[in-house]
Amino acid sequence: MPDSHEALILIGRLMGLAVFFQSLEFIKMKESITETGIWRWSELRSDYLFMPDKMLKALDWLMTPKRFMEIMTLRFYTGLLAFLYPHFILIFIFLFLTTFLITLRWRGSFNGGSDYLTLIILLCLCVGFVHPLLGKAALWYLTLQVISSYFMAGLYKLKQKKWRDGTAVYGFVTSASYKTPLFIVEKCEDEAIAKFIAWSVILFELTFPLVLAHPYLTIFYLVAGLLFHLGNFLTFGLNRFFWVWSASYPALYYCSKLLR
Repeated sequence: MPDSHEALILIGRLMGLAVFFQSLEFIKMKESITETGIWRWSELRSDYLFMPDKMLKALDWLMTPKRFMEIMTLRFYTGLLAFLYPHFILIFIFLFLTTFLITLRWRGSFNGGSDYLTLIILLCLCVGFVHPLLGKAALWYLTLQVISSYFMAGLYKLKQKKWRDGTAVYGFVTSASYKTPLFIVEKCEDEAIAKFIAWSVILFELTFPLVLAHPYLTIFYLVAGLLFHLGNFLTFGLNRFFWVWSASYPALYYCSKLLR
């Protein structure tokens, strides 16, 4: 029977890398959270005026640009510690709390699904290291969350005409938000190629629950998933999705082993 503790250790190391790079990204964009930046706290705090005065004062203290950057710097080094010493639960408690602080700072999330999965994985690590039985439960919970995330993403795309006809793919690669390599843009100008890519993504996400169906399918979907997120990383710069989803994959592999 596979060892849940070993799976959690591997997830902890990978999450350490994910948090390391996430924190580095925040540190590099420090100017954007100052009072002259686009994410200044004096404006964002209006969403938290419903809080008791003491809680709001605590947030005001934590969210000052200097202090927030100090926390991100500490989170940066703690991510490195998580990679080196992934068996210390206090590390992941700290990372969970600071990640939750980030969600407050950006009123929900900074980078959508990757932030939510970061919270889920860190919570699973905090719970999973308490007891082996909780470790198994945490790994199953994480596995079901990841499978659901892929399936729901595929279902959403299937309902969108722009995904079914491939125009969504062309829209992404030509978006001013991304610096897509020119040769990819040129390839996606071909409607047939764009449509093929769109349907490949849809079918991959919709059928992802098959990752638990057979050992060969487990390997296929995990490798395909890594290549999918790596491709998005290199094409669109979506590095957070690559690191965070990669960190979840040992849970899927562990649960697939239990079903054999």
